[in-house]
Formats: sequence, structure tokens, C-alpha cells
Amino acid sequence: MKNYNAGAFILAAGILAAGTQMASAAATCDKQNIRFVNSMREISQPYHGDLDKGGRLFLESVGLRDKQYVLQLNQGDSDKQVSLMRAVLASNPGCTVFNVEPNNLPAVQLMVQTANETGAWIVTHWSHPDGFFPYQGNDHWIAHIGVNSLDAGISVSDNLIKAMGGHGGIVALQGILDNKPAQLRFTGLQQELAKNTGVTLLDQQTANWDRSQAFPIVQSWLAKYGDKIKGIWAANDDMALGAVEALRAAGLAGKIPVVGVDGIPEAIQAVKKGEMVATSSSDAYYQGSIGFAMGYCVLTGQVPEPAKWTNEQRNFNLRLITINKDNVDQYLNPPPASAYAGDWACDKIWARDTGPAD
Repeated sequence: MKNYNAGAFILAAGILAAGTQMASAAATCDKQNIRFVNSMREISQPYHGDLDKGGRLFLESVGLRDKQYVLQLNQGDSDKQVSLMRAVLASNPGCTVFNVEPNNLPAVQLMVQTANETGAWIVTHWSHPDGFFPYQGNDHWIAHIGVNSLDAGISVSDNLIKAMGGHGGIVALQGILDNKPAQLRFTGLQQELAKNTGVTLLDQQTANWDRSQAFPIVQSWLAKYGDKIKGIWAANDDMALGAVEALRAAGLAGKIPVVGVDGIPEAIQAVKKGEMVATSSSDAYYQGSIGFAMGYCVLTGQVPEPAKWTNEQRNFNLRLITINKDNVDQYLNPPPASAYAGDWACDKIWARDTGPAD
């Protein structure tokens, strides 16, 4: 991970918390009138399912009703993602908080523009356009919460290469090719390959984040390359699990190391069973909820409006966790809402930062 001045960031957060207590910012909305919208690609993939569960856990933790929760699914269509956002803002925009997993970078700009124009509030995740930040006059863009996808790619690639003993051929399942996190994860693999010349990339292909697409691709690779394949790299866990299924069908599960990214429960179980070597988790439950926690704290007056936050508090990277055989037992069970009490509290909403996002 990049080395940032975490002490300065924590100090700034502490000053803000202290200021909140002294200033007693006025509440904008009664909490019973706040609407929470989780905007994401789909819910069939386990990662997205955990985003949804995390959002619902937060509402439960503050005693709010399920009818205040809106799940918007866009099936990878950015125009649909933006239009769904605009449709819900026909009423009560000023008390609406969006927690957004954007499909692509242009969608970020359109959704932020919509929030600024309507008075709605938005927190974005993963990536944003270069040079486009919340603190550049985007008063209703509460924060952007990034994930260092390059570090995730490096971490799981390192685990894969070590499991291979530093020698042999690998195949790689890429995510959606114009998706920045997918690009950065694959760059992480390429960097590790450049340092480990005993490992060769035999083939790579996109499976678009999808297990059902990964399965036949890996089957065809097994037929084409046979025992030349000593490891399988996947840009997310769902594709990694598709690879595991193909290995099971060939009687090779647990014999060829597999890595993925996201830390979904099924992948963690696969690590425990020895069918996967590692996954890297940004904690989907947290990502599905922290935007709501931030919006809730702003709208109920427990923190000042975001325009008064520091730049770092509005644009930061999450802490990543690499899960492998050494620590897998800690992550086998889904977390209860109580596990996030220290992350959702209004004076602790920056608890997981690792410094500014690019």
C-alpha cells in the first residue's frame, strides 16, 4: 500500500469531530424522512449481494425502516443507472442519499451533476475521472471512497506466484476491459510477472466479472494448455469460482492454485478448503453501507456539511485485507451489524482510510 501520513488524517478527523460537538450543526432532515438508495450493477453476484446486505444492516443499526431503502440495479447499463437516479429524485431529493458503484467514469460525472442540481447527496466508490474530485465545488458529492485496485492485483498475484513456487505458466481472467479497477488489477499482475521471470502468462481473456463466462474459458484453456497451467489468476472472485468449478470438473480442484479479488463468502470458503489460494477484500458490507452512514450523519446534523471537511476526508482509499490460509478463519462468517459500530459512528466514519485516493 502507499504510505500516507495517517496521523495527520486522523488528527483532521478528530478536529472535525470536536468541531461538530461545539457547533451542533443543524439537522437538515428528520431521520425518518431520509431515503437511502444503493445503486449498483446487479445483485446476482455475491459481491453485489453483500453491498445490498451492508446497506440494509446500516438502516437496521439506526432503527430505520426497510421502506426507506431503495435498491437500484442497472445490469451494467450506465444510461439506465443515471435515469434510475433521476427518476427517484422526482420527490424528496434533499433527503435522499445515494451510495453508488458506478459502471464507468462518465456515469460518475453525470450522477454527481444530478446530485448537485437537485440537492440530493451522493457517495461514490471505486474510481472517478482523473482530476475530478468532490472538493472541487461539488457540495453534494459527499465523498469518493476508492480502493487501491493496483495493490489488490499485486497482493493476490504475489500469493499465486508463491503458491506456484515461482515457476510455471498461468492463465488470467480479466474483468470488464474498460473498467478502471479491472485494468489496475491486471496491471498489478503484470508488475509481479515482470519481477518473477520464471512465471509465464500463457493466455488471458475477459470473462466480464462473470462466473458463467469464466467456466467455459477455463475449460478450453485446460484442453489447450494441459499441465502447462500451474496457476489461474482472476480479477474478481466470481470468475475465480468459475475457474474452480472448471477445475473440479477436471478433477484438478486444489491442485492448481487460483486467486481472486473481493473477499466474497464463497471465495473465503474456497480458501479454507484449499481450492483457492487467496482473495483480497475491500469488505463489500462496508462499501454498501458507509455512504449511507456519511449521508445520515450529514443530514441529521451530527457532522458539518461536507464542504467544511478536509480534501482527504472527501477522497480516500479503503484499507484492503488479503485473505489466505494464514488468516482465513477470521473471515468465515458473515458479520453482524455490531461489527461495524466503530465504522458507522459519526465521529468514526473515516476509520478505514489509508490516505487520499488518486
